[in-house]
Order: sequence, then structure tokens, then C-alpha cells
Amino acid sequence: DGLVVGEGAGCLILEEYESAKKRGATIWAEILGYGTNCSGTHLTSSSPEGISGAMERALADAGLNPDQIQHVNAHATATETGDQAEALATNRLMGDKVPVSAIKGGMGHTLGASGALESIAEILMMNEGFMAQSLNLEKPDPRCAPLNHVMKQPRSESFRIGMNNNFAFGGVNTSLIFGKV
Repeated sequence: DGLVVGEGAGCLILEEYESAKKRGATIWAEILGYGTNCSGTHLTSSSPEGISGAMERALADAGLNPDQIQHVNAHATATETGDQAEALATNRLMGDKVPVSAIKGGMGHTLGASGALESIAEILMMNEGFMAQSLNLEKPDPRCAPLNHVMKQPRSESFRIGMNNNFAFGGVNTSLIFGKV
């Protein structure tokens, strides 16, 4: 029903695998692939083509097919144009079988911090063996392409490969694929 701004901050430390292993660090996940682009079609609205392009680039970088993604953490700003574009892009690329969650319903849109916070959430879900529900999503907008939304309660479901998508002003689109170590 609309965007709610939130506050928050987070960061992830990236380190070469062998270096982290050598020093005995806890390795939470591995970045399998990433994709980014700038569709530039509108200042505040992403395009389905730009969104799917970022996801396709991440899949190509990871050497994966769409059916190997076991969970998607959606950007899901709760804006009509943004959610419609994201649902269409996700459905076109992955169909309606992969579980999709969005965490902004629980924390709001933290703007510049959302990519880091949502990546942290995706990694925690992967390591803890659950998929968070999209809080406050009771009935998906029928104008959005069908997706396998995680609604009402979390799913106790383990997964090893998850995707986190983020889209920003100016048409900047980013997709990260994480793997459980």
C-alpha cells in the first residue's frame, strides 16, 4: 500500500576464502555471482528489463540457471510501479515456483542501507534454515505477475543458494547470489 521509510545500517566484510579460512574466521556465505546495470528509464521507477538484466548477469556470473535459485529476497518497496516491474521481471526469469520474501514490511525502506541489510537477512535465513515471511503482505496485487510469496508465517525450509535484489533511484539495478558454505 506504499513505501514506509525505515532507519538502519549494516555492513558485510568481504574477504578471500583462503585468507578467511587460514585465520579461522566464521564464513557466513560465499558470493557466487553478481550483476548490476543502469536502465535509466526513469528517475524513481525501475524497468522490468533492467531488473531482469541484473538478475541474468548475476546468474551468468555464477554459472547458474534460474531454476538453481532456491530463494529470492525481493527489493519490494510496496510501490505500484516498482513492485509490478519486479514481479514481472522475476516471473519472466524464474517463473512462479521459487519462494520469494521481502523484509521491508518489518523494517521499512532504509534507502541506501537496504542492500546491505537485505543481504545480511538473506545470509542469515540461508544459515538458519528458514525463509522469512513478507510481513503485511496479505493479498498480492493482481496487477503483479504471480510469484510464490512467503506469507503469513516463516517457512522452515533450508536452502543453499539465494538471490538478493536491490534497485535504486536512477534505474540502478543490482542482484547478488549467495551460496551457503
